[in-house]
Amino acid sequence: MTSVHVAFLETNRTGSGYEVMRVAKQRGYQVTLVAKDLDFYRQPGQQQIPMDVFDHVVNCDTDDPEAVAATLSGLEHRPDALLSASEFHMLATARTGRLLNVRGQDPEAVRACRDKSRGRQLSAAAGVPVPRFVLAATPEEAAAADVGFPCVVKPLDDSGSYGVKLCANAQEVADHAKALLAWTHNEVGQPKLPSVLVEEYMRGREISVEVIVADSRARVVAMTDKVLLEPPIFYEIGHTVPATLDPGVEAACREVAVQALEAIGYDFGAAHVELMITDDGPRLVEVNCRLAGDQITRLVKMATGYDMHAALLDIHLGADPGEPPAPQRGAAVVFVASPGGRILSLDGVEDARSMPYVTEADKFVEPGAVLPEEAAGYDRLGYTIAVAPDGPAAAAAAKDAADAIKVAYEPVPGTDLR
Repeated sequence: MTSVHVAFLETNRTGSGYEVMRVAKQRGYQVTLVAKDLDFYRQPGQQQIPMDVFDHVVNCDTDDPEAVAATLSGLEHRPDALLSASEFHMLATARTGRLLNVRGQDPEAVRACRDKSRGRQLSAAAGVPVPRFVLAATPEEAAAADVGFPCVVKPLDDSGSYGVKLCANAQEVADHAKALLAWTHNEVGQPKLPSVLVEEYMRGREISVEVIVADSRARVVAMTDKVLLEPPIFYEIGHTVPATLDPGVEAACREVAVQALEAIGYDFGAAHVELMITDDGPRLVEVNCRLAGDQITRLVKMATGYDMHAALLDIHLGADPGEPPAPQRGAAVVFVASPGGRILSLDGVEDARSMPYVTEADKFVEPGAVLPEEAAGYDRLGYTIAVAPDGPAAAAAAKDAADAIKVAYEPVPGTDLR
């Protein structure tokens, strides 16, 4: 009997893609990673790619759906499913899936997620609560945006909160928009959309809603609390599952997340929907057309027992992903933020591992590694994970463990590795 063959068009660098591959391997499936450059996944500041979660690597121009489809069609065993967890390759994966005639996402829905302005426009038109926003093609247009101050200026199509900044006045808006518009290609070499989004600064508490969508039905799996560094940058350094919410607020968050998915026509796949809980209720930050990164999907499994990695494989293979149970405990991850520059030492990981409720502690870098001055969500030094009777206890334990990891570094002026 021929085994199931699952192909992955690139992956992310924060764990969830690796976990889906691992589940596929554990099930006995043949796993192929289609990648432009495997060394991309070996850079410091992130989880290193485990080489035992795939059987083969196929080198290909992963930005060209026709080239990928032709390459995969020429294999002895054509893939039964094509997936990705890479923000930058979700659209190419959706388009390639159509060419291969396998189950997958609607390319137009994915495009609405990847272009934040399009997702906002569709959501606003459908009555989903969103912040005021303006699409700007020049620094002058950005500076003239009437959304109030301070405001947030962000690229349309990046990931990891890179380039997202709180600006206090029109000059800061213009300066940041100019810098973003000069940044013409992303970290994987793809051309960026040549505009920026200027939006109202929403004050409140940020959460994310983790969803599996199949047969046009959205299954809300879990809600995640987030910890961010202080503005002006928006850099996530911690997550807790489940988010601790009043029942009415939780119901409202579920409703907004599902409304947003319906507004953009998102009828298949995993979704990571970010919301801000404001004084006026939850409002949409953005819809991500993929599994959450940052170990969130692992936290979901630890807290609820539901495996989103397995569920994503199931829907791509036409199987029932099952019903998500309620959380039974809390799970949290805290990252050791990068200060930028050259890392001289990173100590205390073993101490962190021995602390109460801590299940994991590890580092992403070794002494000598040089990280960019302007850090983003994929520039971290390490992480800790804790599992406890509830979310707040897990979050506190993970933070205490992360605080036990001590970093020494030296600045490297002008460092920009992107």
